[in-house]
Amino acid sequence: MKKIAIVDDFEESCQLLTEILSPSYTCQYTCQAEKALEFIQNMQPDLIIMDYKMPYVTGVELCKIIKDIPALKQIPIVFISGAVTPDERIETLESGGDDFISKPFHPKELLLRVSKRLKDYSVATVGVIEVGNLKMNLSSRQCYVNENEVTLTPKQFEILKLLVENKARLVSRQTFMSEIWGHSDVTPRNVDSQINYLKKKIEGFVGNITAVPSYGYRLDMKI
Repeated sequence: MKKIAIVDDFEESCQLLTEILSPSYTCQYTCQAEKALEFIQNMQPDLIIMDYKMPYVTGVELCKIIKDIPALKQIPIVFISGAVTPDERIETLESGGDDFISKPFHPKELLLRVSKRLKDYSVATVGVIEVGNLKMNLSSRQCYVNENEVTLTPKQFEILKLLVENKARLVSRQTFMSEIWGHSDVTPRNVDSQINYLKKKIEGFVGNITAVPSYGYRLDMKI
């Protein structure tokens, strides 16, 4: 069975999540955020469920650390928390989080969200996409500009892949929201923010990500 790591400083929450998920997945949890990274590295889970507000290290801080580690960065991270502001929810996504579930939640919603994220990341697509001086390895999920590796978050990789696959065609913000994030909690602001980060990271690419006002984005080639 797929392995799920749960990080939450309240043991009751960990036990509830384990109870809901354990019939379908192998679940392990830690209530010590300061030891969560070691726990995750040892477990090598297929998905991480994490609380937003924790002592010693916040969920956002831990997420950023995980996404900076090559061996862990592809693992999808689902945040679960209550009483957070819209800006805090956006912060979890900008840090590299893949989904956010608000408390209280329905068990079926949790199962559906987890299933979708696991499906998105477990289907490894073998192949390489090349456009201009940019190359994307879909199996290793590595990206190169002029043979120099560019470190992208999972969301940024998928955004770039969608743009490359639709080269010279408009891609609406709604398309990004549904295909990359897959749920209604995300806003067009998330799309714009991630694309702005992406543009900076692929500096030197002989293409241009063109904003189309009130619609979305298009990948244009300069040569």
